Amino acid sequence: MPSSLRLFLGLCLLCVVFLSGGCDRAPNDSKSQQATTADAEREEDGQPSADSDTRATTDTSTAKQAYEKFTGKAAQKGDLRPSAAWDPDTTAEYPVGAFNNYIETGDLDAIKKRGMLRILIDIANTDSLHREATQQDIEIELARRKAEKLGLEPVVLFVENFDRLIPLLNEGKGDIIANNLVPTRERAELIDFSKTIGKTHDTLVSTSDTPEIKPGDSLKGKTLAVTKGTVFETRGREIAKQHPGLKLEVVTKNYVELAIDVSMGHIDFTVIDEQIFDLVQQFRDNLKKNVVFEREDPLTIGIRKNSPQLKQALNEAIRSIKLTSPYARHIGDLDSIKERGVLRAVTRNHPGTYFMWKGRVMGYEYELLQQFAKSLGVRLEIVVAPTHREIFTMVRDGKADVAASLISDTDARDEAGMDFGPHYIQAAVSIVGQPEDKLETLEDLNGRTIHLLKSSSQFELLMQLMQERPEFRDLKIDIALVPENLTIPQILDHVADGEYDLTIADDVTVRLEKHWRDDIVKIYDLKIEDNFYAWMVRENNPELLAAIEKFFNTPKIVKLRETLYKKYFDQPRRTRDEIKSLSVKGEISPYDELVKKYAEEFNFDWRLIVAVMFQESSFNPKAKSWVGAQGLMQVMPDTGKQVGENNLFDPETSVRAGLKYLRWLYRKFEDKGISPENRMWFTLASYNAGLGHVYDAQDLAEEKGWDRNVWFGNVENAMLLLEERKYYSKARYGYARGQEPYDYVRKISQRFRTYAALLEAYRRQQDVSTIHCVVTGAWPDWLGSYAMDTEPEAKRCLNVRALASIH
Repeated sequence: MPSSLRLFLGLCLLCVVFLSGGCDRAPNDSKSQQATTADAEREEDGQPSADSDTRATTDTSTAKQAYEKFTGKAAQKGDLRPSAAWDPDTTAEYPVGAFNNYIETGDLDAIKKRGMLRILIDIANTDSLHREATQQDIEIELARRKAEKLGLEPVVLFVENFDRLIPLLNEGKGDIIANNLVPTRERAELIDFSKTIGKTHDTLVSTSDTPEIKPGDSLKGKTLAVTKGTVFETRGREIAKQHPGLKLEVVTKNYVELAIDVSMGHIDFTVIDEQIFDLVQQFRDNLKKNVVFEREDPLTIGIRKNSPQLKQALNEAIRSIKLTSPYARHIGDLDSIKERGVLRAVTRNHPGTYFMWKGRVMGYEYELLQQFAKSLGVRLEIVVAPTHREIFTMVRDGKADVAASLISDTDARDEAGMDFGPHYIQAAVSIVGQPEDKLETLEDLNGRTIHLLKSSSQFELLMQLMQERPEFRDLKIDIALVPENLTIPQILDHVADGEYDLTIADDVTVRLEKHWRDDIVKIYDLKIEDNFYAWMVRENNPELLAAIEKFFNTPKIVKLRETLYKKYFDQPRRTRDEIKSLSVKGEISPYDELVKKYAEEFNFDWRLIVAVMFQESSFNPKAKSWVGAQGLMQVMPDTGKQVGENNLFDPETSVRAGLKYLRWLYRKFEDKGISPENRMWFTLASYNAGLGHVYDAQDLAEEKGWDRNVWFGNVENAMLLLEERKYYSKARYGYARGQEPYDYVRKISQRFRTYAALLEAYRRQQDVSTIHCVVTGAWPDWLGSYAMDTEPEAKRCLNVRALASIH
C-alpha cells in the first residue's frame, strides 16, 4: 500500500479514536453518572418536578454518596420497611370475573358439598363508603349469617351490570341474588324469590332546584336516563309516554352512577327506588325525590328455580333475623340490642377511625367494633356523624348505641349523662404548629392564636388549664373557634397551610399524620397525664357498658389492641435513598429480567414498573405495609386472590400479580377520552389509593372546572381536596389521604425519567466502547503507543474481543 494512503487511513483512524474516546467512560466513573442524572432531570419537557427526596443532588460534597453504584443486592427483610406484625385478613368479596368460580345449579345439598354460598351483588349498591346502613347492607348480612349457620363460607361476587345478575345465577355461577330484587312477572318466569325482606317505592330523581314535575308538564329538551334490565327501565318508559318530548336513554350504566350524573348536571332525571336514594343522599345532598310513585314494591332475594331447600332456609332466616330501620330511635340496653340484632356505632370518617383505602374499609375503631359486634352475635352498623358535636347528641338521642371515635374521657362528658368504657389509649397533648415555630417557654405563646373545636376535649382542656394553672391564666392568647364540621386532622391541615396559627392535638393524631407528612410538629408538651380514650355509651345502659368492659379486658382483645395500635399509629415513616446510577451490569434493580418478562406480556414499559416497585417496596420481597399489602409490588391479599395469585412474597408471583392488577386498572380508564399517558397516571393513582378515590377526584375536578381527563395539575389537585370535609362529605368513597397518591404519581414519574436516561446513557456508552475496541483491534502497528495507553483499557477491549469470538 502506498505510504501516503497508509498515512491518510492512519490519521482517519486516529480521529475516530479521539472522537470515540471523548464519549467513552469507564463504568465506575462517578462524574459521568452525575452528569447523566443531571441530564435526566433537565429532560422533563414541562412535567412536574419531583419532591426533594427524588431529585438528583448537584452538591459536590455529596456527589460521591448520591451516585454510589447500585450493587444489585435486594433490600433484606426489615432493611427499609418493617414487616407488619398482623396477618392481613381477606373480605371474601370479589369481582365475579376474578373469582376462581365453578358451575353449580343444584339445590342446598349440592351447595353444601361445595362449601360456599356465592352471593351475587350489583356492585352499584355497595361500592361506596356507607355513612349509614342501607337495606342492601342488611340483605347481604342476612345471607352471610345464614351461610355461616349452614356451615358454608359466604362469598360475595360483584357484577358490573345489573342485567347480568339473573343470567349468572341460572348459569350456576352464583347461588343467590341479594340485590333488593323486585319480583316482577318477567323475572318470575326465570327465577324464584324468597319471602319479602323489605318494601320500597320508585322515585323520579332530580336536582333540588328542579320544580316538582306534574302530569302534563312539558319536559321537552330534558333527558331521563335509566338502567337497562331494571324495574326502573319499565317506569322510565311509562314516564316518557306521559311526557312527549322527554328524551329517554336506556343505558348499561348502573343506577347509582346515574343518580350522580343527575347531581352533576349531566342528565336531568333518573328513576331509582327510595333505598338507593337514601344511599346516594349520604354523599350527594343536592338531589331530591321529585316524584314518589304510589305503588309499593316488595324486595326479595333471588333463587334459582327448583331450589326448595335453599328457599326454605332463606325464608327461615328472614323470619328469625329482625330487619330494623337504620333510622329508628332506640335507647334500650344490651338486651334490646341483641333483640334487634344490630349494634349501631357512631364515629367520624377519619384516618384513625373509619375510612376507605385501596378499596377496603379500615380504621382502628372500625376493626375493634367489628370484633365487639361479633362477640355479641349481632350485625355492626356504622353511622358517620357529620360534626364532632353530633357524636354525643346521636348517642344521647338514641340514634346510636356506642360512640367510638378516639374520644377522650372527660368530666364534662360524664356530667352530661355519658359513661365511658375501659381506657385503651393514653395520649400526650401538645400545642402543634409548623416546623419553623419555636416555643422555648410558655410565655412565647403571648400574642398567638390557638384554633379549636368548641365541642372538643382540647377546648375543654385549655379552659381547665387557664382556670387551674396560674402560668396559663396570665397568658395573653386568642382562642379561635373553628367550624364544628372539621376534624382534628383537617385543623392540622389549616395549620400546615398557614391559615390557622396553632392548635392543640393529642400525640396519637399527630403521629397518624406524620406517617405521610412533615409540615406539622409538636412545639410544646402540655404535660397532661390523664388524657385517655374510651368508648362512650348512655349512662342508663349499664349492661352494654359491662359488655364493653369485658370485651376490652379479654386477653385476645388486649393483644388485638396492641396490634391495631402498631398498624394505625406506630408505623414509622418510610425513607429511601433513590437509585442514581446503574449496577456494573447495567441494571436498575435485581429484578430487571423478571419485570421485562411480565411487562412485555401485559404491555407496560418495564422501566416504569421498576419505578413503581421501588416506590412500593424498595426491592424488598418480604415487605409488608401497614394495610397488609405484601411483596415487591405490595399487592393486597384480596387483590391477589382476585387475580389468581396467592404467595405474594415470592418475587415472580408478586410481579405477575401487580402487573395483572395494573392492567385491570388501566382498562377502567379506556374509552373515556383519556390519553394513553394520562391513563397511566390514573392507573398508578388507583394502584396507590384505590379506584374509587380516583373516580371521586375526577368528578370533583369537573365540578371545579378542571379537566377530569388530565392528571397533572387537574385531577391530582382534586385528590388533595378529598382530605377536606366539605369535599369528601360529598364524595362517594369518602375521605382520602390525597397527599399520598399526589406524591406517589409524581415520584414515580420523575424516577421513570431518571431510569430511562440512565439506561439510555449506559446503552450509548456500551455502543461506543464496542466501536473503540473494534477500532483498536484494527490499529496499524506503526501507530504503536496510541493504541492502548492504559492497562484497564486493554483488558476491556480483550473482553470485547472474547465476546465477539464466542458469538
